[in-house]
Amino acid sequence: MATSLARQLAQIRAHSTNALDLKAQKKAHSKSLLFNAHHAATQDYDTLFQICYEGWQELCRLDSRFTSFAGNLFSEQSKQEDRTQMTAAQNKDLDNVLEDFMGLVGSRLLLKPALKAVEWLVRRF
Repeated sequence: MATSLARQLAQIRAHSTNALDLKAQKKAHSKSLLFNAHHAATQDYDTLFQICYEGWQELCRLDSRFTSFAGNLFSEQSKQEDRTQMTAAQNKDLDNVLEDFMGLVGSRLLLKPALKAVEWLVRRF
């Protein structure tokens, strides 16, 4: 039984990003298009979401096609999503939505609202 448990733990360790490694999480969260790494590392998801959500809203005013991302990328639920806990099919669906958004926003990347919206994708997904 001990070897079975050891084998299961090894398998979990191999597929885990170690959610308890706060230093690694902080480093990953500090990659930013808008802020320096130190400032980005101090932001929580609620603060970040608010900034990025405002950029997305501005994009929606420029082009109504962006509103289709309200229920996924820019929903309150997106703050809680964890790709490591998603199934392969869910990750594939999210990849498709991200690709759709990037295809639409690509021509607007020089606009501040676009950068704010893309910031959410970079830092969250």
